[in-house]
Amino acid sequence: MGPPAKTLRVSIVQCRGTPYEVGRAQAEAFALTRRGKAFLRKKLRLPGWFNISREERAFRRYAPALWEEIGGIAEGLNIPMEQAVTYFGNDSLRMPTGGCSAVMSGGVYGRNYDFWPRGYESRFALVQPSGSYASIGGSHQLTGRLDGMNEHGLTIGLHLVKAHPRFPGLTSTLLVRRVLDNCATTAEAIGLLRHLPHAMKYNYSLLDAGGVAAVVEAGAGAVIARHGDWLACTNHFQSPQLQRLNRRVAHSIERLPPLEGWAARGLSAEQTFSALNFSASPAFHNYGNAPTLHTIVTEPIKRRLLVGIGGDAAALEEDMLDVDFKVWVAGENLPTKHLKGELGLGRQRFLRTRAKL
Repeated sequence: MGPPAKTLRVSIVQCRGTPYEVGRAQAEAFALTRRGKAFLRKKLRLPGWFNISREERAFRRYAPALWEEIGGIAEGLNIPMEQAVTYFGNDSLRMPTGGCSAVMSGGVYGRNYDFWPRGYESRFALVQPSGSYASIGGSHQLTGRLDGMNEHGLTIGLHLVKAHPRFPGLTSTLLVRRVLDNCATTAEAIGLLRHLPHAMKYNYSLLDAGGVAAVVEAGAGAVIARHGDWLACTNHFQSPQLQRLNRRVAHSIERLPPLEGWAARGLSAEQTFSALNFSASPAFHNYGNAPTLHTIVTEPIKRRLLVGIGGDAAALEEDMLDVDFKVWVAGENLPTKHLKGELGLGRQRFLRTRAKL
């Protein structure tokens, strides 16, 4: 038997308006959380490398709307712009090694997000900033996204390949946000990811409303796109040109065959969710430094997103959310304020839950 299950509670934050107003609303919601209160109690120090002029030039060149959003965060938290950029501009991000799995097939995208729980923001954001596409996704440092879908149905997720060495460029969560904000198709996303500078080595899994799937393998100075009718993605580069850049990838390679099997079968959205989120699934992590924290499944053509927290989320209604994003974009907010789930459920707890239903 493993350690006891741990309840994970995730906030649902919904913001509309100018980028500045979206930033301010996100900050005000963050300030009410335990994590936000702890942040505001800390004595904030700027790192020695920080230069506000250089940061502003970079944002205005590569992500101008996010510069305005960070300004709203600074106002909402009543902190100097320098501190808002340092902590919410993603430049100081140091992501620990984790594992993330995705399948794209038959117009369905599915993904498990595996990460260090203490580094998880426990927040899903629905935003509709003027001048950018509306999107829904897992939030990181308020401005960044771990994964998500936008109003055109384009879906993207990140997969760490190698964190070091780190080069000058944009972090993965900021790149995901830029794609969601500005790209309507997989082709547009690939073009943007080729254009932007990458700080670390990541895979980016993609599916659009036209059913076009791709995996972008990216690092400083190298961006290669893999295409196929169905695709699977974990935490290593598969293209021959980039394989030499992989770290030790045994755990990543071991997860790939079952994902490829599901992708080849063309599972439905519900079947994909069950395959990924089942606590005994070969793609699900129950314990360790990077357990599965959430599962998302999208049907881009329908603008539909399923999200579940922890494992076996479909067994309990409060663990799972089914979003018609067309309705949200039209102006109707979700009534749900929080989701919760359990980490380390284990197979026996799942069977007991199913037996009671």
